[in-house]
Amino acid sequence: MSITYYVDYPCPVKEAIKPGRMLRLLYARERANEAMNRARRGEAQTQPQDVKVSLSLRDDTGCKELRTLSAADIYGQYAALENLADHCRTCRARIEPQSFGCRSKLDFPISFKAEAFLMGLIHAKDGDPAPTLLCNYLESNGMAGNQTADMRKLPGVFFESDKPLVRRFADGRRLSVNQLIELLFLTGQITPRHGRLLLGLLGLYAGNLPLDRGLYSLPNLFVVEKEENGMVTSRAGLNLSENIQDDRSTKQIQNFFGALLIGTELGCDTWVKM
Repeated sequence: MSITYYVDYPCPVKEAIKPGRMLRLLYARERANEAMNRARRGEAQTQPQDVKVSLSLRDDTGCKELRTLSAADIYGQYAALENLADHCRTCRARIEPQSFGCRSKLDFPISFKAEAFLMGLIHAKDGDPAPTLLCNYLESNGMAGNQTADMRKLPGVFFESDKPLVRRFADGRRLSVNQLIELLFLTGQITPRHGRLLLGLLGLYAGNLPLDRGLYSLPNLFVVEKEENGMVTSRAGLNLSENIQDDRSTKQIQNFFGALLIGTELGCDTWVKM
């Protein structure tokens, strides 16, 4: 299980295949690949037409339905998307360095280390208004973290830890990582303006990066450039740098922030689905 998200950047791929169908095709191919790998561990000569794959998909009304197809059928349907992969080579909205990399995911269970990383983004220095603004935003939007708290009732399924980290502030207010997860991953559609707000509240947005330096020399984990007439006019990045000690969950959350930065700078929505 995972949280899937994608940057809805307009491109020839999405003109030919709507984003919803694109996501379904990518999901089905991944399940088919997993089924094929399992089958071939037992019998190396297993063919795609002999492997059955059960898919939990949403129909056009949003209701989930269970469908069973052969891996061969899934690969045949995926060919329509695969034929458009060349358009992805120079796409500015790629989060992952692969075809259709405008889509990525955060796998469950989320590690305790990744949750600690999230809470570490909340600064509580004297005079820093960000925690107060964040608490005000959560309170005004009714984000108490209840949905995330319910997910923790299934030990080891969605989170490694069954108890959320909590930060208490000098004014007596408290903030739970459950609220941050609800804010970031359980909101559905994140507009460019909303994404910019989230990055700012977490101290992640770095604007006006220097233009006279190579990208390789910048410490920011993600950098997005704006261009006019083939010339770079501005750069923005994340106030994050690579750390070899980061685990899988932490890196996936960092990639999600990269997606928000792309959406913010390129003026497109980021969609989050679980």
